[in-house]
Amino acid sequence: MTWKPVLEELRRSDRPSLVLRPDPEATPASVALLAGSFDPITVAHAAMAAAALDRAELVVLLYSARTLPKEPGAPPSMLEEVDRLALLDRVVAGRRGLAVGVCSHGLLAEQVEAATERFPGAELRVVLGSDKLMQLFDRGWYRDRDAALDSMFARARVLYAVRSGDEDAVAAVLSANGRWRGFVERLDVPPEIASISSRDVRERRRRGEDVSGLVP
Repeated sequence: MTWKPVLEELRRSDRPSLVLRPDPEATPASVALLAGSFDPITVAHAAMAAAALDRAELVVLLYSARTLPKEPGAPPSMLEEVDRLALLDRVVAGRRGLAVGVCSHGLLAEQVEAATERFPGAELRVVLGSDKLMQLFDRGWYRDRDAALDSMFARARVLYAVRSGDEDAVAAVLSANGRWRGFVERLDVPPEIASISSRDVRERRRRGEDVSGLVP
């Protein structure tokens, strides 16, 4: 089964919707969403997923059918999206507690909404790195940030891994957003592992360097 028709269908969806593979037969008691562009998936993603499995029955490696805009001047993607999803399929194959998911919408608040409908009654968690944690509280992503985050945190908790050098910035962001601080917990992932990004892999690959130690 190819992901292409799934992506096309989800892009036509007005309401946040979620498709999983493999699709669990029963609703898990707890689900963690680890969203990313996965261009490509890295050992940091894998480490966060492994840590999240201590807090959730199912961890979903979640790709958005509607990706958010790239930063100005960002280089082109390394992998086509169907290739990214094919690699995610290979990563989760035979690994208990992992699944690949594609969501129709790109904001974490929208993805939590889709997961709430897909997994009624399940405890939901969002897994991210400290860079994405800081973006989560950035008003620039929202029409009404407080309303969006109130809705999200009413449904889910956030688990984050700190990248090397982000400790002070994370502390400042959490202090400035104390309204939601009680819904945010740190994951036990070494900062040097959490610091490995897809961008690092892409840049090293373009320079012809060996990246085998940075990807699962």
